[in-house]
Amino acid sequence: MSDVTTPPAVLRLDAVSKSFGSNRAVRGVSLSIQPGQVIGLIGENGAGKSTLLKILSGNYRHDEGTIAVNGREVQFRGPADALRAGIGVVHQEQSLFTNLTIAENIEVNTPIGRGGVNRLGLYNWRRLYADAAQALDLIGSHLNPKTRVSDLSFVDRQMVEIARAIRVSAASHTTPLVILDEPTAILERTETAILEREISKLRDIGSVIFVSHRLDEVMRICDRVVVMRDGELIADRSVDDVTEEELFRLMVGRETHAAVRNRRSIEPATKPVISIQDLTRAGSYTDVSIDAYPGRVLAILGTSGSGREAVARAIFGAEGFDSGSVSIAGYSGRPSIKKAVALGVGYVPAERKTEGMVGEMPADQNITLTHPGSAAIGPFELPRRRLSLARLWFEKLDIRPREPEHMLQDFSGGNQQKVVLAKWLNSSDLKALVLDHPLRGLDPGAAETVNAQIRSVCDDGTAIILIPDTIDEALDIADDIVVMRDGRISGVFDLGHDNPATLDLLERML
Repeated sequence: MSDVTTPPAVLRLDAVSKSFGSNRAVRGVSLSIQPGQVIGLIGENGAGKSTLLKILSGNYRHDEGTIAVNGREVQFRGPADALRAGIGVVHQEQSLFTNLTIAENIEVNTPIGRGGVNRLGLYNWRRLYADAAQALDLIGSHLNPKTRVSDLSFVDRQMVEIARAIRVSAASHTTPLVILDEPTAILERTETAILEREISKLRDIGSVIFVSHRLDEVMRICDRVVVMRDGELIADRSVDDVTEEELFRLMVGRETHAAVRNRRSIEPATKPVISIQDLTRAGSYTDVSIDAYPGRVLAILGTSGSGREAVARAIFGAEGFDSGSVSIAGYSGRPSIKKAVALGVGYVPAERKTEGMVGEMPADQNITLTHPGSAAIGPFELPRRRLSLARLWFEKLDIRPREPEHMLQDFSGGNQQKVVLAKWLNSSDLKALVLDHPLRGLDPGAAETVNAQIRSVCDDGTAIILIPDTIDEALDIADDIVVMRDGRISGVFDLGHDNPATLDLLERML
């Protein structure tokens, strides 16, 4: 007779619920995660994932149900309680102190007296570096603990976040549960491969909840996938028993409606809406020439450091350039943001929270922010007209909840992105739209909705310049593709008659 006992679940939820007034954000969620498992958590924007993660990280208290960590029922009064229980969260928006070293960041949440910080609150530097090195070694990272975080790449900073979560668990003698909240959303392909290897190593020391909108990654990385919709956990499947198509259907409640773009070659007499010639900025890009035509989507591909994001910002006047020219709808010069908007150019930035929206302002006011005349009579903006206009965009873009008078910061990230897009689509004279990673953070259903609106405005004659997340995204929607590498153009394709293979595009990027 064996004396081996089954270890308790690292995490067990029984009928956990959370409400905000009349809105029941999480409804009776039950879930069990065993040691060594990687669980994929997916769902549409607004499905309840963020609320559930905030409950697990101690930022919210659940109203009903029970939570047990490593076999012990817990009631988190704050994030520190969740950390002591062994739950560490790695957010997409990182929370490291960039002016401190890796070791200091790893040690910052460790209870006093259990690591490199003694009971008087003073650092034992030798022990601090040794503890940090041990935490890094557990996840297979060879970073130097004495390196300042400001000198690290984004993916290396994520490794530090993971090591910090592991370190707190080790200090508290618990089996860690690491929650990765959309960790690959802004990573390049090579960086994603590095992170996937690190996640695999985490199986040996704990468990992982992997949150992502990229279904191919979820299928490749995870053992099981749990699906949330309207606050409920509606499916829990092994990756061996489900397909990406079925996961999409479970998430959005319907089949995919992705359309195939009918691509046409440029008519000889057509003039570009935007034309940049020999644009150069030292250390970023050199001699970049691009034409964007009405009714066409131009995608610019490239890896981190290719210069494509800086070129997009220069077109909108958000960054300067050293030489070359920018022409917009017949105007030539150095556009400011104000001038670009007046000429009919819109811009959806990659950093929507800091550059694309005002979180402390209601969603309806954000939508009319750049074109207030759309809801005004003369110089007077009418609140009722503004709210009515916002409701139309909420329907068109399926923004949830359907409450445009709420502060934009209270919406999920994907729904915030839709509001930022609506702000520009609301223009009555939109000639060109520059989109910097517009699908970042969107679930597949929301991405379909946004792509449909991009196609619609494009069919109305607007020129689109797109900085996509992936090659597949470019091939799905673009009419033209420009590839950049090391600040220079390395390839140009008209998809009306060119048919580049994914490998060919990738080779020109790397």
